Amino acid sequence: MTKIDHKTELAGSDGIAIPLGSGQRLQLTNTYGSQVVDTWAICADEYDEHLSMEHTRRMTGHLHPVAGDMLWSNRRRKMLLLEEDTTPGTHDTIVACCDRWLYEFYGCPPGHANCRDNYLAALAQLGIETKLVPNPLNLWMNVPVHGNSVSITEPLSRPGDYVTFRAECDVILVLSACPMDVVPSGVAAAINGPDCKPRPVHYELLA
Repeated sequence: MTKIDHKTELAGSDGIAIPLGSGQRLQLTNTYGSQVVDTWAICADEYDEHLSMEHTRRMTGHLHPVAGDMLWSNRRRKMLLLEEDTTPGTHDTIVACCDRWLYEFYGCPPGHANCRDNYLAALAQLGIETKLVPNPLNLWMNVPVHGNSVSITEPLSRPGDYVTFRAECDVILVLSACPMDVVPSGVAAAINGPDCKPRPVHYELLA
């Protein structure tokens, strides 16, 4: 593939919305290996149509998407192809994004950065106003499933691991480098690595 953009940093705890035309590719690199990235997409021609984890699980038969899987919208339209994935672990499709109410529940002071607000703010930068925040694809989040139980453990990803998405229609991709920096009671390990520190990731557009 030919690079058409320089690699761009997304700071830890920040979010961004990136328009992608049909056929355009984006590669996202877990630069330090420990950062979870909440990931959404909405259709550029219909903002109510969005990337849907429940529909994707139904269409692929996979709880955790793998390279070659198509990611589907809530109207069963092909949205993104997970074209490449160097990750040795899994990407979560179960856990909701963090939000202000979660950090309030954990006892954090008001105003804690969160993925829900990042999603809304990133779209607002493009003039898109919405109150709907779908369940994200949590890239590199390690959520093992054992029977009827789930747990959260440290990411298995390594520095430099990356995923490559190809847009199957015109979409707006939204990324949030998850701000989670607490290990609440009952959680086995830090979501963003052992020191629970949000870190930058990098992305680039490919042709």
